Amino acid sequence: MQELQQQLAQYKQATEIALVASAPSPQADYKDDLAQVRKIRHSLKLPPLQQTMHMIGIYLNTVNSLLPLFHSDTLLRLVGETYALEPKQRDPIVWAAINVVLAMALQQMPESNSIGTPYGTTESYLSHAQSVLWAITLSQTQLINIQTLIGMAMLLQTGHDSTPALVIISTAMRLIHKIGLHNRAYSAHLDPVERQQHARVFWLAYIVDKDLSLRAQQPSIQIDEDIDLDFPMSFSTVINGDSSAGLVTSIDGSTTMDYFLARVQLASIQGDIYDHLYSTRAWKRTPEERRLKRENIVLALNNWKASVPSDFRAADVITTTSNNPSVGAFFCILHTNSLLSLMLITRAHAWDEQWVGVLRDHGRGVGTLQLPSDWNSLVGQARDFMILFEVSTCTYISSMVLLTANNLHDLQHADFERDSNLIERALAWFGEVAKELPSRKTEVLENICVEAVQAMKTRRAHEIDVKFGGDWLIGFLNSLEPS
Repeated sequence: MQELQQQLAQYKQATEIALVASAPSPQADYKDDLAQVRKIRHSLKLPPLQQTMHMIGIYLNTVNSLLPLFHSDTLLRLVGETYALEPKQRDPIVWAAINVVLAMALQQMPESNSIGTPYGTTESYLSHAQSVLWAITLSQTQLINIQTLIGMAMLLQTGHDSTPALVIISTAMRLIHKIGLHNRAYSAHLDPVERQQHARVFWLAYIVDKDLSLRAQQPSIQIDEDIDLDFPMSFSTVINGDSSAGLVTSIDGSTTMDYFLARVQLASIQGDIYDHLYSTRAWKRTPEERRLKRENIVLALNNWKASVPSDFRAADVITTTSNNPSVGAFFCILHTNSLLSLMLITRAHAWDEQWVGVLRDHGRGVGTLQLPSDWNSLVGQARDFMILFEVSTCTYISSMVLLTANNLHDLQHADFERDSNLIERALAWFGEVAKELPSRKTEVLENICVEAVQAMKTRRAHEIDVKFGGDWLIGFLNSLEPS
């Protein structure tokens, strides 16, 4: 923190000297759109400098260390320049960027992210940034505009409604194309550090774009064939001492993983899942063509999973990174996306009506449980993910349903008791979620699983092999239909 403060003091001092030397004359051209708006907009205030520096230090050591949206020196320089100005003189775009950084920092400070604390709330910082969205999108496009929009989308993509994040990342991608971040020719004249930062910003936008596309079942903005960039450089390549961005090292120092590169590679697979299995053009292909595409995607996903070091897989990562607790949440997101990808490939997730319909029929004893071809892998990942779970929701619920289905399918498997305990803990958590966010679907699904667990316990206790007692899935799909 002392180093951050010293760097900021240097930037601030240099900025104050520059401001005195270049003070505008009274006859300055006030026809400039941004200058005109500055005269009437609200004051662009920020928290006290010491608080801001504390939060920026947290951001740089957590979020930005794995997902390098900002070059640390550049960010500190912008903070110094901004604090050297009176609020009404500040650049609204830089002010918005700082608010986005503070919002992301606050997500790493859960004990401070509430009303009444001196740090404010994530929502308030995000709201401040959104209040000058007009300036970010309509002024001259620079890297900072795009970084700010990507940061907004990263904050918004965890919400229940994906629309705001989709709109923001779509805007960011259009500005990216405007200045050519997706094409190496547009950054060829830059020095290596700037060129690397431009590429990182593009790939972060790519991650968010592909992730939101798959979750929302909407086309992504970026077409892979239009990219002329290499994937982020491996950690063996050093540029100006900035080679550690995106890297995670195990607690004993024996294993290192490029988290940022892994996210980019997985995002590419997520894009293929939507393009080749869920898009309109995918459904125009023959069943055989879709089958071949599906097999290729499963192979790519399996190869990606094999590339993740064993220390950083879902069942072990919390232990192997216990020296850096904030890393756990990022790996939860990584493994969430991996498992969700496989669920969407197999269409075996909690909100797929056809899949749950198969479970319903099996529960009624009128059909066999037709399992996806990748069932064992799916169940294994679901089990590991539930051990890891700290943050995600939808994939956690789907994992609970998968383990429930597996227990129904095989009452004698070796992990029955272990999985039953995982399911019960998930149900307890799900019950609290259902109270906070009540809906017809969550209530019905909770009741279904509670009854299913009870039926499994009864059958397990009596060691019988008969048709499931009680139609534990009766009416699930019917209840989702309009009455």
